[in-house]
Amino acid sequence: MRNVFLALILIALLVLPSTPVFAASEVAIYTGVTQWIGKAQADEQAEICVGLLNDAGISNTWYDTEGDADALADWVESTTGDGGLDICVLYGDFPPSIYPEGNAQTDGSIAETFIETTDGDVFINHADYMFWGLAGRNREGGLQNMMDIDGIVMWDDNTDMKVTTEGAAISPSLTDYQSDRPFHTDQLDGDWEIEVSLAQNDDGTRADPIIVRDGNLGRLIPTIQTNGGDEPKGAIAAEIIIWLMSTTPVEPAGKLSTTWGDLKAVR
Repeated sequence: MRNVFLALILIALLVLPSTPVFAASEVAIYTGVTQWIGKAQADEQAEICVGLLNDAGISNTWYDTEGDADALADWVESTTGDGGLDICVLYGDFPPSIYPEGNAQTDGSIAETFIETTDGDVFINHADYMFWGLAGRNREGGLQNMMDIDGIVMWDDNTDMKVTTEGAAISPSLTDYQSDRPFHTDQLDGDWEIEVSLAQNDDGTRADPIIVRDGNLGRLIPTIQTNGGDEPKGAIAAEIIIWLMSTTPVEPAGKLSTTWGDLKAVR
């Protein structure tokens, strides 16, 4: 009888590694300081995003005051390399608590480390130029240092963005619009590649929203980079997050060795 039991456990072990599971994942939203969007409007959009994430059963924390910047940094550090897909949503500013202002730490900041593990962690940014920072505290260097790509920029006011087939499927709230700071896909370098372009110009050299990934590491998702725009940023971000978390399986870690330990105990 014991041999039959052991045989059944062995069969189960052979099946488990081929079946992906979803590791615990979290979302942080920061509206303590905003840029190119009023705080009241950012809070309104964040509330929409939180509501949709709650409905989807996705754990989230909303940091809504400037005094929460250190708590956000603690969250970023605690979720880095934790085995789950974690996402930080910003509204135009790049808090110095996770990336020292003036590009004082060009490599190895809390923020950069967050997107340099195989968890696939994400920064989503609304409104102003990604990682530009309040009143231009980082300027072009923010994005360039975070991506380790010299010369990459995000310019071109009023660039027409047309929703792609993939974008329409991922985010029903997304419609054609004009981006003021679209992502320059033609400046990608190194291991960075386009994962999904949700809306883009005619030749695909400018996109917003877009998911770009650093090989098998982290992701950046500039999402509706507009100056004072009234687009449904909260709903679009939530739809992207829900899609991303539902399509990013993580292989079970340590499951085989733990179960073998149990098997030995039975013997």
